[in-house]
Amino acid sequence: MIQQLANTHKLLIETGTFNGVDGTAIFDQNKTRRYFLEKRWSEGENIFTAVMMNPSNAAHDSSDDTVDQIIEVAKSHHCHALRVVNVSSIIGGTSSKLTAAHFAYESLNWSFVSNAMASGQIVFLGWGMKGQKGLNQQNHISNAFKKVKNKLYSYDVMRSTDRNYANRPIYYVPHPRPQLDKERYLNEPIRKIDDIGFLQLFNE
Repeated sequence: MIQQLANTHKLLIETGTFNGVDGTAIFDQNKTRRYFLEKRWSEGENIFTAVMMNPSNAAHDSSDDTVDQIIEVAKSHHCHALRVVNVSSIIGGTSSKLTAAHFAYESLNWSFVSNAMASGQIVFLGWGMKGQKGLNQQNHISNAFKKVKNKLYSYDVMRSTDRNYANRPIYYVPHPRPQLDKERYLNEPIRKIDDIGFLQLFNE
């Protein structure tokens, strides 16, 4: 289904290997957007899907610390491959470079997100505070998460401490490698998002 989606929209499908792990990445023709990344280390149908904020420079033939960390989590849950999709498809590196415009609703991107989540045995959410703000601009997409509610995981569901949101706090899932403490979750288990956490994240 994901390959069919890429072909229909004339996207670039690139494959490669990095550190013995097979990779597949789907980009737009200009390679400014990445819609999908898969890292596969063994044959099998157990997929670990991660929904992150926006694509880093990790690709079919490269990786980064965040992807490496999530691969280890996926392996600990006996999965055979990792699929990464994002709230925003725009390749941007650090969150400081992202603006509200980067999170404008893009139906093609959400088609990839929905398909990747449907294929995952575990769906890990790790988009951070800025990703949550971007998600909150696209309230109607909460239906995509409702469909996979029983397989959503994160490191935590956190409440914002920013005084700007004192009257209406924002709840969010932390990034696996928070900027101020990159190794905070390195050996932490992920946990299932319960009904209360779901309501907090998606303003239900």
